Formats: sequence, structure tokens, C-alpha cells
Amino acid sequence: MKPITDVLREYRNGRAVDSATLDFAELIRAVDLTNKAGELTITIKVKPEKGGGSQKTLAIAVKSKVPKVDIPEAVFFSDADGNLHRSDPQQREMFKEAADARVGSA
Repeated sequence: MKPITDVLREYRNGRAVDSATLDFAELIRAVDLTNKAGELTITIKVKPEKGGGSQKTLAIAVKSKVPKVDIPEAVFFSDADGNLHRSDPQQREMFKEAADARVGSA
């Protein structure tokens, strides 16, 4: 019995194997980075020749579900005009006056 891996290597000069290999490596890196599960699917459709016979037409698809890195939340503060700022515009800076005094005396 011929191994299916041989058929995959022969299909379109190895394009299915090359595609699956690249996608699989990307999947492994993403799983390592995100610590989330992923998936690689190789689908092989086989169509018979019209009227029977030994000829078969193959269609191979390689699909992956690569986990994505979550973008963490960030805190912003709004002002009266509806703009967002990284620091609270209503709160004075703790050391701003001391820094301004040093700059003014230099």
C-alpha cells in the first residue's frame, strides 16, 4: 500500500506538502507565543472519472486556524471635549511644579 505522504509529495510537485509545512510551522510558533490551541486541516477530495475507470481527480486544501495574540486593555481619560488622554487631564502632575521651578532658576 502506498503511503498517503507519497501522494501528497507528488500532488502538484509537492505544493500541498510545502503549504502544509509552512502553515504548520506558523501554527506551532503562534501556539508557543499565545499559549492557545490552533488547528491545521488537510482536506483531500477525490472525484471519479465519468463513466467509471481508474482515473481520479484530487483536490487538496490546506487550512489553518492560527491563534492570535490578545491585545491587552489600556486605560484612557476623557476631557470635556470628548478627547482621550493617557493621563488624567483633570489631575495635576505631582512633580511638575518642582521641575518647572528648577528649569526657571537655571
